[in-house]
Amino acid sequence: MFTILITGGSGGLGRALVSELGNSGYKILNWDLVSPDKLHPNETFQKIDLTSSDELENACKNLQSEASSIRGFIHCAGYGGPYHKITEVSLEEWDRIFSINLRSAFQITKSLLPIFSAQEFGRFVYIASSLSVQGSALSVAYSSSKHGIIGFMKSIAAEWGEKGITSNAVSPGYMETKMGIQEDQVDDHRKKIIEMTPVKKIASPEEIARVVTFLISSESGYINGANWTVDGGITSI
Repeated sequence: MFTILITGGSGGLGRALVSELGNSGYKILNWDLVSPDKLHPNETFQKIDLTSSDELENACKNLQSEASSIRGFIHCAGYGGPYHKITEVSLEEWDRIFSINLRSAFQITKSLLPIFSAQEFGRFVYIASSLSVQGSALSVAYSSSKHGIIGFMKSIAAEWGEKGITSNAVSPGYMETKMGIQEDQVDDHRKKIIEMTPVKKIASPEEIARVVTFLISSESGYINGANWTVDGGITSI
């Protein structure tokens, strides 16, 4: 049974990914700061603070024990931070967003590359955002970090594709999750989102998870360096 490492597997999209992957026969190693309410039968949870470089480095070293079975990495962990104008964003907030959204992806990817290279197979899938191809007022740090993950993904694709290692991103639009639709956002805001989305609906996490599951599979071997926008067409207008 092949192992897929996923960060942020306890959140809304993360749970959908764990379910989809687990039901597809993968073993899942979930790194998150918060434990899930209920583990999938094929899931192992490990509490990891992605803002701690030392903690993450130690966890990455322990991945060597999974080297014989690990085949893919999904960076699902993400943090949007407060919705502030740039003049109100503190350096601490900026660093926290980048440490979770981008720096941790770098550390984990770097540690997995020797494993994937040795087996001449590996799949990297990074969860980006519709804001990885657009700017947004009040989300300067989040949008910048997601633009960064696209550049990172493309560079990994260019460097390692000849080794049988592919690197892609999935950029969701609005989702029915706590992060996708904030709990304090009123129905009027939800209606506005639906109105400006061409398919006139908000995505379920499962719709995103199915795309990721395909990209993590062996059948996606000729897809490399691509950003799959799964946003109902919101970035097309």
